Amino acid sequence: MHSLSAVVLMVTAAIGLWILTGFWSGKDRDTAIPPPEPLADLQLSPEQQQSLRHAEDVLVRRCMRDRGMDFHVAGTAEAPASLPNPYGLLDSAEVAERGYGLHGAAPVPSDPRLTDRERDALFGTEASQKTIPLAEGGELVVHTDGCFYQAQTELYGEDWKRLLHGEETLAAKIVARVNRDPRVNATQHTWVRCMRRAGYSVTTLEDVRPDAMRRMEREASDRADGEAEFNALLDQAARDVACQKRARVEPAIRAAQKAVERSVVRGHQHDLGELKTLRAEALATARRLGGATE
Repeated sequence: MHSLSAVVLMVTAAIGLWILTGFWSGKDRDTAIPPPEPLADLQLSPEQQQSLRHAEDVLVRRCMRDRGMDFHVAGTAEAPASLPNPYGLLDSAEVAERGYGLHGAAPVPSDPRLTDRERDALFGTEASQKTIPLAEGGELVVHTDGCFYQAQTELYGEDWKRLLHGEETLAAKIVARVNRDPRVNATQHTWVRCMRRAGYSVTTLEDVRPDAMRRMEREASDRADGEAEFNALLDQAARDVACQKRARVEPAIRAAQKAVERSVVRGHQHDLGELKTLRAEALATARRLGGATE
């Protein structure tokens, strides 16, 4: 029996693609209004994400064992309370605790060395290649004989890849249109002036966190420099959230998104409803698999 050491990215990458997360968590936020994000009623909590990851891992390993391979899923670092807001909005409580949320991130594990047999069993072969046409044009390509695909299909249903792509396309359209809204642009200019008065050279809200990540990555090899950079980013994040409040960025984005989303989702309600149903069924399956470790 051959033993594999699975990479988190390999086994759970698709989960990250189809779940656009953003719910707040924590007892002190039970009554808070979450920041605006596209298609919020379709989002999952961090706990639900973790439940689905575990269920998928269980199903993948069962499939691999049926093919004579003992598949071990590598342990994952504790998931953050929430993923970054797509508009770059910050929450005061999270900023006070974690800044931009970059400190203590676990390094991405390197890919394991897989034999051809192992790779084919996990990801499938071209002999089983299937194309899935997309409503917006183009197509997705899947290999239906792979354990990865089969586990996901068992958990989420046959149509989830197509429906997910549709949701992601709509969400991207909503964010792009909101960012072009004159009200949002005006408040963002006010935010930029506030940040630059404090010495921070910024351009747009959505670029701040990627820039902070690059700064941390440059200092990753030196612990002292990394800590210094993180502390500097803590100060910047505190100023950032204060400037966002002063400029009233969130109310402008919330108002713009309400109008934009209503227009963008028109004609897509059926597919979005189907996807919501598939996610509810996947969560029910995940609960049944909650205690499974095989």
